[in-house]
Amino acid sequence: MELERLAIRARLRSPWESIDLGIALARQHWWPLFIVWLLPASVVFACSFWLLHDSPSWALLLVWWLKPVYDRLPLFIASRALFGERVSVSGALKQFFSLNRRDWFAWLTWRRLSATRSYDMPVTLLEQTSGSARAARIGVLHRKHSNAATWLTLTGFHLEFFLFLALLAFMYLLIPEQVQIDWLPMLTNSALWLEWASNVLYLLVMAAVAPFYVVSGFCLYIGRRIELEAWDIEIQFRSLRDRHLRAQKDRQKRAAHATTAASLLLLCVLSISTLLPAEDASAEAALTPEQSRETIDQVLAGEDFHQQEEVSGWRLKELDMDSEIPEWLIDFVQWLENRQLASDKEREVDWAAHIGLLAELLLWAAFIGLVAYLLLRHREQILQSLRWQRKKPETRLRPETLFGLDVRQSSLPDDVCAEVLRLWRSGDKRGGLGLLYRATLAHLIESYQFEFGDHLTESECAQLVRQRQAHPQPEAQRPVSAALCELVQQLTVAWQQLAYAHRAPQLAQVETLCNQWQEAFGNED
Repeated sequence: MELERLAIRARLRSPWESIDLGIALARQHWWPLFIVWLLPASVVFACSFWLLHDSPSWALLLVWWLKPVYDRLPLFIASRALFGERVSVSGALKQFFSLNRRDWFAWLTWRRLSATRSYDMPVTLLEQTSGSARAARIGVLHRKHSNAATWLTLTGFHLEFFLFLALLAFMYLLIPEQVQIDWLPMLTNSALWLEWASNVLYLLVMAAVAPFYVVSGFCLYIGRRIELEAWDIEIQFRSLRDRHLRAQKDRQKRAAHATTAASLLLLCVLSISTLLPAEDASAEAALTPEQSRETIDQVLAGEDFHQQEEVSGWRLKELDMDSEIPEWLIDFVQWLENRQLASDKEREVDWAAHIGLLAELLLWAAFIGLVAYLLLRHREQILQSLRWQRKKPETRLRPETLFGLDVRQSSLPDDVCAEVLRLWRSGDKRGGLGLLYRATLAHLIESYQFEFGDHLTESECAQLVRQRQAHPQPEAQRPVSAALCELVQQLTVAWQQLAYAHRAPQLAQVETLCNQWQEAFGNED
């Protein structure tokens, strides 16, 4: 796989970010995706119109059921576009039968109603796996992102339905007010031409939504592969390799240009002769690709990578049959029975009242379900806000060493500044400045409750001090003065230059730092 040609940035994404990426990719290539989905679906629709002319509902069901057949063409175009390759509509249509040759029966039978169809289709189409290998691959992919794929399918289904209703309403609004149409006979008699017209409209809606659904599921699959196979790390390694090869070529060119002078040629020969043994030794020590692959296979075959446990089963729901029916349920049923759904004078059924009652019940059920979901979803935040739970006091462990320096208060001398100057004048500059730096860290941890850890660098510790000085925290934390912040910044820079660059500051600067340290921490001692 040529990851260098990847048209997107290979990084870890949440499932919703992957879906957003799929929507953006589908918008960019929507027209060819729409055409390659619509053309085979239109052929099936035309055949169903000829064979099932008197049964428009069955014809639409047949077109809808064959969705996995049409989805493979947009997926094929999106998979090529992801790597910068453009596929024409005619080129994709030529691949129709070859793309639908594998597992077509399974996708049209027991897999047809799968809620993760767009997420699983790339395994069949792109990885060309089937049987136990496909089942194992699907099991790995479904450990994450399967919920997002299910929600994507539900969202796509509802989007098709609402878009279809919106188009019907839009067409109704285009009819002039002067045109009087009696819709009731058309709807009650089920006019055949009206049903076929609505089928054509729904076909266009499915073709418009399909590219977003297919490509979003494909990007969800790509995001999972990036996480599993570390594409981002591999791309970085490949770029480092290419940079190293370019540097080698540049060195070879510079060496070739140096042949004009005899003295430089001699120096190049000597330098190359000295470098060759080291390269040969490293080449001998390095493993061949076959040996590396065998080592990796042996590690992956170990027990540490095969500890999997999957538990599934059915259990009966516990029901309390002895409990009495609640009074509110009885009252609610009686209220439903007593509602007047028909006129006293006219015994005809009032369908508007029935529909209104059903809509009211559905709205109340949705509202109650939403409230219950929100209460369950955010129960921890609600309990914390009401103070029904008491948090256990966290015991903060103070570090004993940072950056290899002992930051315990007990390890410091009584007079820090005097000891620092004594060590400095005796020639132990690193020990003197290190003592002043670790004494500063110890006082910041002890007196100002800074939570420094080994995961931080010296600059990050100084940044935390600057942030508290610029943005004072609540009264529970001691504020940092501007003088102390300046001392920490200067001392950090001086210590880094001495520890890593081996550039010692002047004695006057050390004395100034000691005076500032005495003003900041002298009263605490």
